[in-house]
Amino acid sequence: MPFQRRRDGLHLGLAEHERGLLRDLVGQLVTLLEEGDHADPALERLLPPGYTGDREAEEEFRRLTVDDLTEGKVRNARAVLASLDVDRRTPLDAATEQAWLRSLTDLRLTLAARLGTTAEGVIAPTSDDGRVLHSVYEWLGYVQEVLVRSLSR
Repeated sequence: MPFQRRRDGLHLGLAEHERGLLRDLVGQLVTLLEEGDHADPALERLLPPGYTGDREAEEEFRRLTVDDLTEGKVRNARAVLASLDVDRRTPLDAATEQAWLRSLTDLRLTLAARLGTTAEGVIAPTSDDGRVLHSVYEWLGYVQEVLVRSLSR
């Protein structure tokens, strides 16, 4: 199980290879947020427009919010990265639990953009790389579901 609820709190139960995969994915997320091209569809998923059809309002919305939103997402991602190296006997604190929830959502949004997922659903990948990416997307959904269930106990 990716997370385990114990008497003293929520613990990471991820295997080392799963932690390694998450370190890589979360590191890429940080790079995307800090250095990504604003034309990248993944960044648009992570930082969606506040207004559509009103260019001036959208520019003002972006000017007022994008830095804070980006900083928050990077802060959450860095909290997840730090927790991946913590001893399994140490429970996550409440702030780190929330960082995990938010970062898993950000990772899934990023992968959904890469997979071309729309409101109608996931497009079946046709390449080997696409199938791997889709498997990672599904696994992150499982990790997120276990986290939500663990937090609600």
